Amino acid sequence: MKGFSRYIGGISIKNKIFISNVLIIIVFISTQSYFANTISQKAIIEKEINNSSRELVLIKNNLQTLVSTIEDYSKILASDYRLQNVLYNDLLLNNEQNASKSAEGLNNLSMKKTLSETISNIVEPNTRIKAVSILTANHHWVDVGFADNAYASRIFGDGYGAEDRYYLPIWTGLMKFGFLYEGEDSVFAVSKTVIHKDTGKTIGRIFLYVKETTIASIYEEEENKGGEFYIVDSAGRIISSQNKAKLYRDFKEVVSISIPEKGEDTTFTQGSGSEEMLIFTHRFEPLKWTIVSAIPMKNISSGRKEINQLILGVGAACLLLALIVSFLLSRSITRHIFQLAKTMRQIRSGQMQVRSPYQSKDEIGYLSEGFNNLMDRIEVLMAENVEKQRTKAEIEFKLLQSQVKPHFLYNTVETIISLIKLGLGKQAIQAAQYMANFYKISLSKGDDIIPIGDEMRLTESYLEIQQLRYVEYMEYTMEIDNEILSYSIPKLTLQPIVENAIYHGLKLKQEKGIIRISGKRSGDHLEIEIYDNGAGMHKEQIKAIMDGTSVPDEINGFGLRSVSNRIRMLYGERYGLQVESDYGVSTKIIIVLPLRYH
Repeated sequence: MKGFSRYIGGISIKNKIFISNVLIIIVFISTQSYFANTISQKAIIEKEINNSSRELVLIKNNLQTLVSTIEDYSKILASDYRLQNVLYNDLLLNNEQNASKSAEGLNNLSMKKTLSETISNIVEPNTRIKAVSILTANHHWVDVGFADNAYASRIFGDGYGAEDRYYLPIWTGLMKFGFLYEGEDSVFAVSKTVIHKDTGKTIGRIFLYVKETTIASIYEEEENKGGEFYIVDSAGRIISSQNKAKLYRDFKEVVSISIPEKGEDTTFTQGSGSEEMLIFTHRFEPLKWTIVSAIPMKNISSGRKEINQLILGVGAACLLLALIVSFLLSRSITRHIFQLAKTMRQIRSGQMQVRSPYQSKDEIGYLSEGFNNLMDRIEVLMAENVEKQRTKAEIEFKLLQSQVKPHFLYNTVETIISLIKLGLGKQAIQAAQYMANFYKISLSKGDDIIPIGDEMRLTESYLEIQQLRYVEYMEYTMEIDNEILSYSIPKLTLQPIVENAIYHGLKLKQEKGIIRISGKRSGDHLEIEIYDNGAGMHKEQIKAIMDGTSVPDEINGFGLRSVSNRIRMLYGERYGLQVESDYGVSTKIIIVLPLRYH
């Protein structure tokens, strides 16, 4: 460390300023580049969030349009008069004698032609519906097109359930279904009960089949930054995806993404590092589906590379220009300004007598002369202020003593006389002894600094006399560590505080209270605590007392303030009084003193 300091000390002022400027510029440009990079990343992510949110809203709207269109087709088909006539005629034949005729009637060429013509208008290529199945009220599946009725019978059975009473289109989940000429495929089925428009009777049920690829085509054309779209049902199963191998599987297990259970539209990130993903979810309430977009963060941030290169280029150019300017500036600064700065640092460290040695008629010389004159004036003012504060503290202490002793003497004599009149001679003698102890210690051969042990005995004598006078208001305890009794304390430090606790704490509460005095060593200083459970003080009162803005006749702050000022004058600003009070509950005053033996 010393070698490094010597090395630094051997560098010229010009080079020091130059090096400092270089470091500052590098830090500034680096910080600026960091924040520019961070802001650009944030802007890119926010832009992607907005774009993706708009894409999901568009997908949801398109999905809503598709679902509504298919449901409308189911309603149109269910209300078609030709379909209703065929199914109603079949229902009329539904009895034990004509059951065979019913099945035969639906299978005749004329009936099948009518149903085929009816259905052909709402299936591919005219619409996005792949095929239609028809179930009669007699539980017969009618073969009228591409749908494999054997599959329909195996999957749907009789095709009716408790939900049929609502007569609304009902969507199934994703399932495998067979078609006559194409084999199996993943589809959604939309079922609708057929109600006869004249009789109101249920005469059948239709099933419309929509391929999963039809649903997926809504979002496959959207740009997704290398991410994927999913549609997940209420059970957490994937029912639509660009990757068909993920269909029918649990979304959380396959993608390792947890969808919020509240069903709200959300945006969040998941994972870390190269695996971090930006997730968007939109709830499709009509079918209780959730549309999910998962985009890798690394794909979103790929556009930052060009921005980073631009930032680095501009930063390098600025750094080069700043280095040139810094070098030229450092050459123009002389050693005299450094000497003046050094003088200022010495004075700031407490060497108030140091002055700048530089004398000249240039700007630095004028500044040096003005600085020296200013410090001379400040030193004079500080000396005057210290003397004034010392005199003020001594006057306040003498005033406090002049108030305490006659006042206390008068009250104690009155107490002794009262005890004698009441025939309590023993108590009167004790009171006289306590008074003698009090005055003996308070005089203390003119010493203002006494041992803590003497101060405690003085305070105890005062409290014993006050307890004789105000037995109904107070009791007290004293717990002082023996190891601090030989340390010094300004005389009459505790008595004004105890007096304040009695007259402006316990008496105002008008019920018996307690004063507790404790003292201990705390690190490199002493702490003496005086606690009372009296009336307490507001924060404004405490501030007024310690600032000297209170009226002593209204608030007994003179004694507290005088003690605090006296301690600070003797030992420094880190010592004095700390006041803690809860109005109507208690007051605690902590006296902080240095470790000094008497």
